Amino acid sequence: MTATIKQKCNRYYIMIDWRQDGQRRQKWVKTPYMVGENCKRKLEQLRLDTLEQYKAKMGLVDNTMLFSCYMQQWLAETKHTIATSTYNSNYYTVHNTISPYFATRKIKLCDLTTSDLQKYYNYRIEVDGVSAQTVSRMHSIIHKALNYAIKTGRLSHNPSDNVELPKKTKHIANYYEVDELKKLLDNISGQPIEPVVRLAAWFGLRRGEIIGLRWDCIDFKRRILLVSGTVKDKGNPTEPRTLYFCDATKTSSSMRALPMPQSAVDYLQSLKADQDERKASNKAYNHTWDDFVCVRDNGDLLPLEYVSRAFPKLCEKAGLRKIKLHELRHTNITILLENGASVRDTSEWAGHSNTSTTLNVYNHVLSASRTRLSTMIDELIPANCNGEKNE
Repeated sequence: MTATIKQKCNRYYIMIDWRQDGQRRQKWVKTPYMVGENCKRKLEQLRLDTLEQYKAKMGLVDNTMLFSCYMQQWLAETKHTIATSTYNSNYYTVHNTISPYFATRKIKLCDLTTSDLQKYYNYRIEVDGVSAQTVSRMHSIIHKALNYAIKTGRLSHNPSDNVELPKKTKHIANYYEVDELKKLLDNISGQPIEPVVRLAAWFGLRRGEIIGLRWDCIDFKRRILLVSGTVKDKGNPTEPRTLYFCDATKTSSSMRALPMPQSAVDYLQSLKADQDERKASNKAYNHTWDDFVCVRDNGDLLPLEYVSRAFPKLCEKAGLRKIKLHELRHTNITILLENGASVRDTSEWAGHSNTSTTLNVYNHVLSASRTRLSTMIDELIPANCNGEKNE
């Protein structure tokens, strides 16, 4: 059943539309509002109230569905409207955290209140010790699900609209100094994830972009590396993960051509020669991923989760503090900014959608750069009118 605002004879009506016994039915409900009146908000509330009244009148309102069950049903109904990776992430959050909490409290969807949600978020912070960022992400999922409940006529309002969320603290990513990065690169020769680490260090690529890099995107003659795709996980979250290549990047700005330093050219040419030799000599070689750069000795594509788990261990083995693989991307971008690269050029290099992303994420680096500018001014401009510095 749906309710739509319509105009007839200079007056607003609410048209109730439903199917009964295989036939479409309609009911026009007259409102007190005339066309041209400033009544948009009141009219919308009347539409929602009228829909609920008619659903209750015809026995279409489900007053028994638990909120925990609705969240799982929402996931199933909207699965094909979002990216597979987003669905997988939402699946784990709903099934492992949101639904179990509300299932034990047996709160119905129609009875859910702002207070119920506020208590849930407070519980996650005080008992589970999750961060404000995690709570914000849970709220985003719940808010979207409840908006869908309104669209499908299950609710008349969204109880998550007025929830007070904890203030998020700005995350400053960890990264290596130049000397640390050099030490890391000196200690990764022969490691299975060596190509991944070097590509992250040279170009600041994202994990999926690195694993998705293909040989036909590397122009050795012109020394250009093209970022044009990414590797993702697919499949039901309850089943083993399967990798697939997506011929698209995170955003349109993420598709970019990067000039390669000579060290990268030399390494990648050597890596390709080694792979070609293994393809020719190993009869059991997996040719499924023949054109991909980051593969195992037997031709299997390096799994996303494997490289993420292996990298911190590699750092520790090299005698360095442990950082995440994605923080090599931060290392690359930080080094560029600290050595005078412009925000605009760095933003294009990183594949950010706009320069504001670069400014927001790397403001701490730019602040340090501005401090150095102040020192330069102090050295260049005399401290007193006689042109002499104060002693």
